Amino acid sequence: MLYCICIYNFSRSNRSFNNWLFDYISPRQQTSMLKNCGIQWLLLDFEGSKNTESLKTCFEEFSEEIFNSPRLSKITLRIRNSMKE
Repeated sequence: MLYCICIYNFSRSNRSFNNWLFDYISPRQQTSMLKNCGIQWLLLDFEGSKNTESLKTCFEEFSEEIFNSPRLSKITLRIRNSMKE
């Protein structure tokens, strides 16, 4: 994540880090460790801010990566269960 934060700072983007990160990791290869870290960051941040719209977008956009990663699957399951409450 430190790598992504440095790239974000050097890019001097006017967008929020989460919006920039989403666009940065979306086209990356499926099994990338960087991509999985970015997805985890987004899921946990959106969960913390209770941003259900962005969570649903992440669930849809990264469904294959979430399915293929036990860690992301556990996080997603926990978030989905808490959203039902």
